[in-house]
Amino acid sequence: MLLVDKTAAIFAATGAIGSAVAREFRRHGATVHVSGRDAAVLKSLATEIGAEWEQVDATDEAQVQTYFRRLFDSGKAPNIVFNAIGPRAAEADYASPSAALSQEKFLLPMQTIVWSQFLTARTAASMWTAEKLPGSIVTLSASLTGQFIPLMSGITAACGAVEGLTRTLAAEYGRSGIRVNCVRAGGMPETRTIRETTMRMAQAMGTDARQAGEPTVSNVLGRPLLVTEAARSVAFVASDHASGIAGQVVNVCAGAIVS
Repeated sequence: MLLVDKTAAIFAATGAIGSAVAREFRRHGATVHVSGRDAAVLKSLATEIGAEWEQVDATDEAQVQTYFRRLFDSGKAPNIVFNAIGPRAAEADYASPSAALSQEKFLLPMQTIVWSQFLTARTAASMWTAEKLPGSIVTLSASLTGQFIPLMSGITAACGAVEGLTRTLAAEYGRSGIRVNCVRAGGMPETRTIRETTMRMAQAMGTDARQAGEPTVSNVLGRPLLVTEAARSVAFVASDHASGIAGQVVNVCAGAIVS
């Protein structure tokens, strides 16, 4: 029970990773607030785990600020913030040659993932600082940044930006008692994004899905990372048991990356 007496706000909770983290936080005793754009999925998740839900677009500054302000003003200020946002594979043209990638598609992961991670982190940290409250922010990256994976320029650049952003926010807010860390997760075939990306990669490289998915098993464990394993790692990093960890990119990739 790592998170007893903690309150967590989870953005983009409708996807595989966000919902898994919500379940793991509840399992460890946290009060959980889930948000996202799909009201039906949010309501179902909230009912399942006993959480509060609200429809929030995590890329919309006004919505994010209003949501946080409402939580703070109602005595439900979160101690922990996690954001699992990410576009669909086809939406951002994952598994496309860099020469064929338009400016719009290349920048989409930046504008979606990096901007949203920055927005939710700085809004929480600013409010915690103003009210002299400690807090823990966990951002999310992918093992792409530590490997040599072709045809993934936009998302790889975005994940690298999230990792750099994590370090600078940690330095900015650390002395106020706010920890900012990043979980760098390996490819998880359980998620729709990885399944869709693998199929697109197979088509682009003229191979089959098994060969295209080889990077997810080219690791110490010889198998893909599980979503539950990623979620457990987020819960630990967010908890007081990791109070000495700040400004770090934590590899959770079944041993695919050392540094």
